[in-house]
This record gives sequence, C-alpha cells and structure tokens, in this order.
Amino acid sequence: PEVSQGTLQYLYEFQTMICDLTDMEIANASLYDCASAIAEACSMAASYTRKRKIFLSSMLNPSYIEVVKTYFSGRNADIVLIDEDNGCTSMDFLKNNVDEDTACIVVQSPNYYGIIEDMQNISTIKNKSLLICVSDPISVSILKSPGNSNCDVYVGEGQPLGNYMSLGGPYIGLFASKMKYARKMP
Repeated sequence: PEVSQGTLQYLYEFQTMICDLTDMEIANASLYDCASAIAEACSMAASYTRKRKIFLSSMLNPSYIEVVKTYFSGRNADIVLIDEDNGCTSMDFLKNNVDEDTACIVVQSPNYYGIIEDMQNISTIKNKSLLICVSDPISVSILKSPGNSNCDVYVGEGQPLGNYMSLGGPYIGLFASKMKYARKMP
C-alpha cells in the first residue's frame, strides 16, 4: 500500500504541475514521447470532432510530422501541411483552407526554427476544430500559456524538465487539455 500511495501522490503532483504550467484543466500521466503524444492528440481530435482533416504546421519538428503520418497511414484521414510564411505558420493558408471537415490544427511554438508562433491569432481561425499547441515546457513558463491562448490541447516533450536516461529512454510525452475532452484523452 505504501508504494501505491506514493505512486498516486507523484502522479497527482506531476499532472497538477502540467496543468499549472499550461493553464489547461486536465493532464494525463504522460505518453511515450512528444511525437506519439502529438499523434494521440490528433487521433483524439478526429474522434471528438468526427472529422478527417489534420492540419500540421510545416514548422513542426520533421520527426513529429513523420510519426503523425505513420499513425494515420492506415486510417481515413487527410494530413495537410500548412505552408510557412517567413518562418512562421501561414495565417493566409489557414484562412483559405480550414473548413468544416477539419479535425485539428497542430502548431509548435517556439517552432522548429525557434520562432514564437502567434497562437492567439491562430485560435481565431480554428473554426470548430481543435487547436493543438506543441511546446517545450520550459518556454511555457515564460510565454503566454496554451490555455490562455485559446488552445484546446497542449502537447510537449517532458525531457527538458530534467528526466534522465532510464527505463527505455529519457522521454516523456506531456499531454493536457480542456476538461470537455477528458473522455477522449489517451
């Protein structure tokens, strides 16, 4: 009983810390890594919205894009790469292409090139789709949080929080969202 109580305690504290950092309402106890967390967030969005288009910023880490493509290779989903505009996600592309069949928009901020994306502005375009913010948890403590930027889901890589090599690797896929998506969370 002492071990299980300790496990419940540290999981509760971990999830609470992620919610505090991101201003989201609920967090899970983590996934394998950031790439799989993004793919699971896209899967959750497709399930929740019952739509099939997944918009990925081309400024997302290329490894993350490949993992999402692999996850959805056997599913009836359209992966759309959002054009870039001066190193940022193209607002014009989003305005012209996000439609009623869009499940989610995935944007990384700071993006793969270190540029901070305007998540608040992107959130105005999302329509009825989910906005998934991918971010380093350290940057979330400095920048405007995903929850305050009107994002629906936060995904990140927990390794920068100081996790060391053990049990298969140093990676932790952070995942937090608004409470209304709790039943669809991985």
